[in-house]
Amino acid sequence: MKTQPTKTREQQAAAMIEAVFPDSHSGPVRVVWWDDGGFLADVVEAAADQLGIGFRAADRFPLDLRVGAVDEERVVDGPKVWYIPEGKNRRDWFRDIRETGGEIECSLEELLAELYEVSPWDIFDVERFDKAAREEAAEIIQQRFATGGIPRFDALSEEILTKGDGQLLEHLLREGWPEIDRDTMTVEEVADRIHTKHSVPLEGDKDPEEITETVRRWAVARWLVDAGIDSNLFPSGFGESEHSPLPSILQYRGSTDGAQVYIRNHFWDEVIDNLDDVWIYAECPVDGALDAALWETWQTAFEKQDSETCLERARQRTKVLSIYSENSPWVALWQQAANLAQLQAHFRAWENRDQDENPFKLYADRNHGTWKIDNEVLQLQLTGSPEEALPATHPATDSLAELRNELATSRYRTYLETLAKAVDASMQTDKSLAQHKSVHRWWNDHEEEFKSAGTVAILFIDALRFDLAQQLASRLAEQFEVRQETRMSTLPSETKFGMAALTPGESRRFTVRMKDGSLTVEQGGQSLASKQNRVDFLTKKGWDVPTMPNKGWQHHRIAYYDKELDDVGEGEVGDIEAHFQAYVDDLFELIKQMLEKKTWKHIYVVTDHGFVLLPKGTTMESVNPDSSDIEVKFRRVAGKGASEASGGIYLPSTTPGLEYLEDDIRLLVDPRQHFSKQGYTDSRYYHGGLLPQECMLSFLEIQQK
Repeated sequence: MKTQPTKTREQQAAAMIEAVFPDSHSGPVRVVWWDDGGFLADVVEAAADQLGIGFRAADRFPLDLRVGAVDEERVVDGPKVWYIPEGKNRRDWFRDIRETGGEIECSLEELLAELYEVSPWDIFDVERFDKAAREEAAEIIQQRFATGGIPRFDALSEEILTKGDGQLLEHLLREGWPEIDRDTMTVEEVADRIHTKHSVPLEGDKDPEEITETVRRWAVARWLVDAGIDSNLFPSGFGESEHSPLPSILQYRGSTDGAQVYIRNHFWDEVIDNLDDVWIYAECPVDGALDAALWETWQTAFEKQDSETCLERARQRTKVLSIYSENSPWVALWQQAANLAQLQAHFRAWENRDQDENPFKLYADRNHGTWKIDNEVLQLQLTGSPEEALPATHPATDSLAELRNELATSRYRTYLETLAKAVDASMQTDKSLAQHKSVHRWWNDHEEEFKSAGTVAILFIDALRFDLAQQLASRLAEQFEVRQETRMSTLPSETKFGMAALTPGESRRFTVRMKDGSLTVEQGGQSLASKQNRVDFLTKKGWDVPTMPNKGWQHHRIAYYDKELDDVGEGEVGDIEAHFQAYVDDLFELIKQMLEKKTWKHIYVVTDHGFVLLPKGTTMESVNPDSSDIEVKFRRVAGKGASEASGGIYLPSTTPGLEYLEDDIRLLVDPRQHFSKQGYTDSRYYHGGLLPQECMLSFLEIQQK
């Protein structure tokens, strides 16, 4: 056998033609080529062309070549090959041609047999398979010779076995047996090839499923050994191979179902169960038994509050499993494990905090603030319930939901309640709010920048909570220069007050006061309580206010309002958390496009208030303010009777930091309370009170680096 021929099919055919021509064939002598199957027309024609002789193929019937043969002799003064795309089948035709010229009976299989020095049935056994199978094999052969030069014999024969879907070992590891024939001879041939070529221990495996399972166990064992597990722990034949073929298959050619085979199924429980420290081998992304053992030890560390180790290991495992689809439940499992560990660490930091530290400042610290708790809870919600898609054998199916519920629901509610108490305690000093920059001074603080910046766009994003702003800033900072500043919202933390505070004018002329029984907002005596009032006000000051994110942005000073976040939250539409995340993604893309076009030099992102998003299933208790001469809203009351009302924190108009306030207000801080005369509500989303999530804001300024 010649494993790697040095001649092409055309060269082999040319040698065969030349061998049957008479010694002297300068005249119009012919050679007839009978091709059983009819797959060699192009090859024979190319061979004739190499030899400088003519070529003619039969159209429908072999005797068609007789038509015009006499005229052909008068015109053609040289030798010629007559090609017939079928077998001779003992027909004694073209005797004169054979006696004066020559005759070849050679099919595709026979030509390749000559080329590789094997038997024709080693290429393809035409007696075992039907016409369709033969045509499929011929097409595979044509493709392999047409691309990449002359294939090796073993590579070509394995491609034929797998119907063109790669080499045998690779095919079995990726797809199993679906494309390979299941007759006894083929099964035996596959087993023999796999055993001989790769030393896979297939003794006793009789059917395709057994062979596939053994091949996969062997490959998984090799990867486990590569990861450091002692090869002697495996049965003979499974641990001795030099390397596993799985890494390249899963990483570069693996199907999206790779995880369903190699991490869902348990291959070597008996080996994994006897390992002292499974995390030594965590870089191996195969074998469900290993992943299950890793989870059990991770959970033990988590229950011991070892957040740092848990976070490191969860991130490691997430990276290792990235060879699978990002939608794989195993990837989501370890992503969620990282979120849980991070959230656990944040909770512990909160519980061990300095009790005298200002809770507003503690929340809004960009590096270590408790806003990170809200962010991790949001990320937990986004990763869903991966345990539902895991096999029942994975221990996370019994524990993950409980861990997630404990942190994202029970412990998060406790955090909000203790945060509320910390806010209440801090408000005992009348300077608690005065420590923070107020939103209503923002325009004055930046007015000179607007004048000198050239092109400026201000994006007024309703309800961009602190953690969402930090997500946006982090992504933008990878490509652009981002400056951040922290502000306290105008109180009450409602849209009409917060957005009105972000308009041109002197901050000293900005007021929030009772008028006709309702708390309203003015700038220099002009009402800004409605969006249209604010739009008209900005327009008079020389700003264009487009209504669409992709239309009407020709002016060099743009003010753009968007209240999608608040609309989704207040309407509690669909999957709120997913919508919030998608909105941040869209906002990032909008800003990126604006800056990349170089139309805008400065873009500001500002907001009016944040929000609280309670865990699902949480109910809120109504608080009856029990007072007259007040306006009652969900999280606040306002008016002369605010001082005598029940519930919340009383903020008189003389409160330091609230110079714009001309009438008293009372704001709720308890996360599970709302003002109403009676009843409960299951609303998850709200704002208007005094929790840091409602009133501590992050503003961004973005420009090209």
